[in-house]
Amino acid sequence: MKKNVIALGFLAASSVFAGAALAADGTINITGEIRGITCTISGGTGGAPGSGANFPVVLDTIQNTALSAEGESAGAKPFAIYVGGQHCPDGTNVAVLYEIGSPAISPTTGNLRNRATSSPASNVEVQIIDRALANDAVIDLRKGQSTTAAQVTSGLATLPFAARYVAVGGAASPGKVETSVQYSVTFP
Repeated sequence: MKKNVIALGFLAASSVFAGAALAADGTINITGEIRGITCTISGGTGGAPGSGANFPVVLDTIQNTALSAEGESAGAKPFAIYVGGQHCPDGTNVAVLYEIGSPAISPTTGNLRNRATSSPASNVEVQIIDRALANDAVIDLRKGQSTTAAQVTSGLATLPFAARYVAVGGAASPGKVETSVQYSVTFP
């Protein structure tokens, strides 16, 4: 009998503590919006919209001496993402979100790691630059933040960027550089 009383006391006490452990400290209210806008997305390194949302950016070949120390950057290649079309109304704000789930993003630097499999250059990564900012700021791809917004005017918005080499971990060695990043267009 004494054991049953002790067991009941323990059970009652544990249920009081369990209730306290499950108490809420706050509430997060989540809202969003799905728009019926169907803008066309294209990109490229030329001065006009390209042929689609998937496009190459070919960096110029540089000497490894341009990347002779940690943090040195070189070979910036401008590119743009264009958003517009007949079903994309003027006045629509658009931005780019580089997806944090892109496998090439370095968790240490926020740059894109070199993923070349044949004769890869070492100690080199690729940075993405937001050219809409006055100081051409490097985008930390780990953060998952939308870039500077642009507005659709006369059926088109242009989001200007650049890609460039950067030395990471010392002087870069000669070799190939290949990487990629996924993006989404957002409507802030």
